[in-house]
Amino acid sequence: MNWIKVKIDYFSNTLEETKSKLINMFEEIGIKQIEVIDYFSDNSLDYNINFKKQSEIWSIIGYIVNNRFSKLKLNIISDKLKEFSLDDEEFMYEIYTSECSDDDWKDEWKKYFHTVNITDNIIIKPSWDDYEASEGETVIEIDPGMAFGTGTHETTALCVEFLEKYVPGKKKLLDIGCGSGILMLIGKRLGAEKVVGIDIDSNVKDVVIENFEKNNIKDNYEIIIGDLVEDINEKYDLVVSNILVDVLTELLENIEKTLEKGATVIFSGIIKDKEEEFLRKTKEHNLVEIDRNEKNNWVSLVFKYN
Repeated sequence: MNWIKVKIDYFSNTLEETKSKLINMFEEIGIKQIEVIDYFSDNSLDYNINFKKQSEIWSIIGYIVNNRFSKLKLNIISDKLKEFSLDDEEFMYEIYTSECSDDDWKDEWKKYFHTVNITDNIIIKPSWDDYEASEGETVIEIDPGMAFGTGTHETTALCVEFLEKYVPGKKKLLDIGCGSGILMLIGKRLGAEKVVGIDIDSNVKDVVIENFEKNNIKDNYEIIIGDLVEDINEKYDLVVSNILVDVLTELLENIEKTLEKGATVIFSGIIKDKEEEFLRKTKEHNLVEIDRNEKNNWVSLVFKYN
């Protein structure tokens, strides 16, 4: 498949907030193929420490399928950036585009994606890195894919921390918007007896199967292609969803059909500014907040279903 690579170099006085705005800009037009490079961030999840640079210019890269809609999406990005610069006089940017293929993209990723600790005991590694696990460590092998992430974004890292805390003792895990299956994989490795993922993207099934095979997991998992929970007919004692807060709000309308009494629910992908409004909505669906964490303006919340 051919792609258009869109690279935005940017500066502002609020780099973390600007990064969130740019990520949302891409996601609002359906672009999930994103690389984020924080050149002087202390967050080792953003890039390999060996490539750390001291610079006030950060970058974000998005990949657009090169088809008849690509020009429209490029125009939307251009208009949004102009809008941001009008709202914030300190925001400056340069935008570059180039054409690339799947193979070009994968080779480029090898420069940046290396083994990282998501938590003290959970490690994500690509196939091209060698890593010998220490006692008590859980190692997940996953390579970057054009459409799905590697588990190192803040929202996913928050989910992983809560999975490590809440999976023990759980029997059935449901991941809504499962993407690459990274949360399913970790849940299975942490002891969930059965893991199920649902996603609207028809490419998910092959990607998840490939990732489970890489990690030598052959049974007790299932992938469903569908929209949110409309095709879910079982109940689960652990549900996790790492998607945008507007979609999480929509999900709340039907979330109870998937929950056993006393189930644990982990939500991530919530921008801090929208947390209070989202919490008000959860109270309408018998969800009681029991845990919370945040990273770089992203919030993850844990609930018990009463």
